[in-house]
Amino acid sequence: MATEPLLTTTAAVTEPAPAAPVVRASGLVKRYGTGGAQVDALRGVDVTFARGSFTAIMGPSGSGKSTLLHILAGLDRPTEGWVEIDGTRLDELDDRALTLLRRRAVGFIFQAYNLLPVLTAEGNITLPLRIGGRKADPAWLAQLIDAVGLTDRRDHRPAEMSGGQQQRVAVARALITRPAVVFGDEPTGNLDSVSSREILALMRRAVDDLDQTIVMVTHDPSAAAVADSVVFLADGRLAGTLERPGIDEILDHLRELAR
Repeated sequence: MATEPLLTTTAAVTEPAPAAPVVRASGLVKRYGTGGAQVDALRGVDVTFARGSFTAIMGPSGSGKSTLLHILAGLDRPTEGWVEIDGTRLDELDDRALTLLRRRAVGFIFQAYNLLPVLTAEGNITLPLRIGGRKADPAWLAQLIDAVGLTDRRDHRPAEMSGGQQQRVAVARALITRPAVVFGDEPTGNLDSVSSREILALMRRAVDDLDQTIVMVTHDPSAAAVADSVVFLADGRLAGTLERPGIDEILDHLRELAR
């Protein structure tokens, strides 16, 4: 008696969908003035930033770097185009809703440390939570303070700390809310070379160990070389991207843009 062959099936293997980017922007235009005095600081910029990535933004003076960063962070609104953070379109939010989203999903590290002089290091770090009516998770706070090397400075006020230590406080403050993205505007611009390297190492560890997403404007090629990728702007437009570049490669690209 003949036996029928066994019927075998192979299940289709479905590749996991790529994770949605944390920040997306499309067609960004920022226009100042009118008539003959009109200036376009951004001229149709499209960018995306993946979760757990570290991106540097560079370009000549006046290229639109800071304008782009401020619009991406919701600190300014574009003339045209839109920005999305963690799945929420910023152009669909009123001013109050935008403030609440920034408080929840965005961290900031500026060139000026912007610490309150009357608060201790710990008080400055937890300030964004208190403004939002939230309490700090003690374990997370302790982990952050240890990670930025301020365990013995948590009760010190800014005047009792060096510039590098104050910027460490600013880094921890940016991370305390576990934001979707941290934006840095020349975060090492006021620091000496040693402190600069330490702050960049902290930011790198935040990406590698905490899956943080960081977008940083910098003029310093050595700072940009710490990032996963470098996005270049020139005259308000995208002017190239380098993945894992070295300092020499970054300098070469900047020279090309300056020609």
